[in-house]
Amino acid sequence: MKTLLFDIDGTLLLSNHSGTHALNAVLSEVFGIETPCLDVVFCGRTDASLLPEVLQRNGVSTTEQNLQKLRDAYTDCLPHALHVHGGTVLPGVAELLPRLAARNDLRCYVMTGNLQQTATQKLQHFGLLKYFQGIFGGDHDTDRRQLAQRTATSLRKKHEHEPQGETIVIGDTPADIHCGLEINATVVAVCTGQFERPALELAGAHQIHDDFSNSETLYQWLVK
Repeated sequence: MKTLLFDIDGTLLLSNHSGTHALNAVLSEVFGIETPCLDVVFCGRTDASLLPEVLQRNGVSTTEQNLQKLRDAYTDCLPHALHVHGGTVLPGVAELLPRLAARNDLRCYVMTGNLQQTATQKLQHFGLLKYFQGIFGGDHDTDRRQLAQRTATSLRKKHEHEPQGETIVIGDTPADIHCGLEINATVVAVCTGQFERPALELAGAHQIHDDFSNSETLYQWLVK
């Protein structure tokens, strides 16, 4: 049985930087920083690596207490930020996911750098959570390849699933591609995030789409 591992941001949806807005509010309201600095690279990161850097950039000690305070406040603020700033489900996604989820010969999961809770909040906000059997989030892994390895180990224990030949990773960044290649998965990349086709080709994606507008073609390829 195949397992499909989808990224969220830039692959399934765009949230109009709701996460950044939520973090900005947390730094201001919870940590008392007048002018928060969020001059960090978000794309392709895990929150386990991103959140400590956010604290460092703002002169806050990265103690476990402060990190937990940041995580808790961030997950509290994100739903409001999503409500205020909105976003969109990317082309073809709303057509593709229900068809994949309805099959009994596929498992659909999310593998994302987001915290598991914030990933859940985003998918709930956009009405996509029901199409996935679970979420592997970036709560613990500072490197996306470690996230991939942990995901593969979990799937092996739960389903006796072997990645090679049975897993397809779907994402929009070189980091997503490296995740898939790390576990010998097939990788599908989509140019709906911050990276264009040449960068995704260079990273080693097996198949690249401008977007998922032609959902029928992608569906037939994924299920064959």
